[in-house]
Amino acid sequence: MIGRGISYGALSVINAIATGKGAAFGIDLKTEATVEFTKEPGFFVTIDGHTTENTLLAELCAQEMLKRCPDSEMKGAVIKTVSDIPISMGLKSSSAAANAMLAAAADALDIAASPLEISRLGTNVSIAAGVSITGAFDDACACMLGGLVFTDNFAKTLLHRVPMPETCTAVIHLPEFQIRKTAFPKEKMRKMADTVAKAYDRALAGDVYSAMYINGSCTCRALGITPETADRALACGAVAAGLSGTGPATGILVPTDSLNEFLDAFGRENILIANIRNGNFA
Repeated sequence: MIGRGISYGALSVINAIATGKGAAFGIDLKTEATVEFTKEPGFFVTIDGHTTENTLLAELCAQEMLKRCPDSEMKGAVIKTVSDIPISMGLKSSSAAANAMLAAAADALDIAASPLEISRLGTNVSIAAGVSITGAFDDACACMLGGLVFTDNFAKTLLHRVPMPETCTAVIHLPEFQIRKTAFPKEKMRKMADTVAKAYDRALAGDVYSAMYINGSCTCRALGITPETADRALACGAVAAGLSGTGPATGILVPTDSLNEFLDAFGRENILIANIRNGNFA
């Protein structure tokens, strides 16, 4: 049986590296995965459009689900992913991939797993595969559940989840380079824990937009770059902007009814447009 899974991208409000607490919200860029387990050993992975990407994350996702079926005769898997989320840009491509592959593996083995359980498992395999520093439970939840999430990444606890206003469109600026997690100066980020903690509290109190900018500016400082893209976006009419994750993409929120005017002023090169994804709040 071929199992299928899907997860989505997200943008950062608060980077959890500094304090262990993070916040992020869902967008509608997506990753789809299929997993077919085999009796023959070996994992065969196809990551659509990215033939040089490390396949360890995919293998660990399949193995994680196989652990739940100790009597299974399955020893390997064929794993495929298709995604429109750019890799190593801060748009949660690894979290979305882990979620989608775990969901597909669970589907293939007929294992019942809730979205929150998938998110927790995804943090474990992401750390083991070296694609995340904290496990990125905030990112995993935002990708799987949608909406704006606040989490304790160390405890893997979802603290709060609310819908994001859908009056804005996400404009994502993509520089022509990537930042791998292994290259991120996490100790520099942790030195700004007090500032990031205050931004987290501000976001939790409802001032999400300014928290995005403060957090993004701290991340830029850790990387030794300036928040000039966010500054330019705000000057052109955005209501919020900030470096997402460990970068280098900048997440920008623009009122949908003035999107064209914003793009005329900001420019249309090296950008990606996405919608806010709030998921199910029933």
